[in-house]
Amino acid sequence: MRLSRRPFLALAGAGLLAACEQQTQPATGMLPPEASVVLRATFAFNSYRLPPGSDAELDALAQAMSSGPQLQLAQFDINGHTDVVGRLGYNMGLSMLRAGAVVDALVSRGVIATRLRPQGFGPLQLLDPANPRSGVNRRVEVVARYA
Repeated sequence: MRLSRRPFLALAGAGLLAACEQQTQPATGMLPPEASVVLRATFAFNSYRLPPGSDAELDALAQAMSSGPQLQLAQFDINGHTDVVGRLGYNMGLSMLRAGAVVDALVSRGVIATRLRPQGFGPLQLLDPANPRSGVNRRVEVVARYA
């Protein structure tokens, strides 16, 4: 698979969101300023494509981002990650593509693109360092930031 080098401001046609595990905080829009909402989505090996069955999770996330006084004011880091399989440079690009896919999916649901900051971390922030090849490391996290 060859990675595109085009800008990731708004990646067109990147796909739909992968199976979302859960949010660590309820998506009520009423969070203390220091809290964050984290959505974890795992991806298939060597893929940034989001499966069609994830529309409900994306819809709920987009709705949460646009509702409630605090989440309406938040900016969001869209953090893409990979496992350790493969070269570092490739995985850094793949993690950015994963983040871009989630950004595209959220923007298509009405979230303002300037509120979303896609970032790729490759294998540098493993969720399960004891199992660096595990699928749980192939994920995107959506974290609310408050200024």
